[in-house]
Amino acid sequence: PLCKQIPWDDNEDLVEAWKHGKTGFPMIDAIMNQLRTEGWIHHLARHRVACFLTRGDLWQSWEKGAHVFDEYLIDADWSLNNSNWMWLSCSAFFPSIFS
Repeated sequence: PLCKQIPWDDNEDLVEAWKHGKTGFPMIDAIMNQLRTEGWIHHLARHRVACFLTRGDLWQSWEKGAHVFDEYLIDADWSLNNSNWMWLSCSAFFPSIFS
């Protein structure tokens, strides 16, 4: 497989809370509210919410997050979006460019 197969949890309630800025974590909720209302968030904010959804706290599949970003981002690009989500969730290969 192209990606590391991670046994993600499958909890739609957690994904919906994340998507609608109702996680109870003020920074995450503010970022997701900005995404929904403005259609854009800073790249570091994108990293923050992606890590929170996947390997940080909620342990949900990166594919669910990529779908939300595709839905809300005005600068959405399918290839970049999916690649970044795989990288941030530690699912994809990461070449060491600084070695």
